[in-house]
Amino acid sequence: MGALALASGCASDSAAGKGAAQGASVGMVGGAVAGAVGSLLWGGNPVEGAVKSGITGAAAGAAVGGMSGAQRDREAKEKAATSSNNFDTNQAALRKRIGDRNYSTAVLLTQCKHKEAIASSQDTLAVSKDPQERQYAWLIQSVAAEESGDKQLASSIYPKIVQEDSSRGGVDKLRADALEGVIKVQNARRQHGLPPTCS
Repeated sequence: MGALALASGCASDSAAGKGAAQGASVGMVGGAVAGAVGSLLWGGNPVEGAVKSGITGAAAGAAVGGMSGAQRDREAKEKAATSSNNFDTNQAALRKRIGDRNYSTAVLLTQCKHKEAIASSQDTLAVSKDPQERQYAWLIQSVAAEESGDKQLASSIYPKIVQEDSSRGGVDKLRADALEGVIKVQNARRQHGLPPTCS
């Protein structure tokens, strides 16, 4: 499901139609949140640009098509489809890099389901041997702990990360990364039309 589905929405005002639109929105924001957290580990944001261009392309396509006739409408749809395909490609690359479990954890964090996100990241750490997947799981767990206000859990995570991968820096740097992650997650929510903070 790409950006075009989000921009065009569902024609139906039924509960199922609204649920599908909301699901598309959460999925798209989940990709942006996953990319935002990943940017703390690897730099850049592998998904956010594609998400933005997909939404912009689809929205502009609808406006241009309505004003300029069938030819421009067709061109706009093609551009929106390309943006959607780029989003899907970048999303797939991100999922491969961080693992499906971590991606699901990012979606939980998007929805402010902190306890579930923390449990999910702990499950990933229990079964994964992949260093990148583990780094991401530690980081997203610390972001979820910090955002939910569980300072005790957050403080217990940082020494474990140092023990596993000292190249990530000391406890103070890791806490600063997690707090930056909270800001990035909240910005990703805001940029995609969700409340930035959890109530």
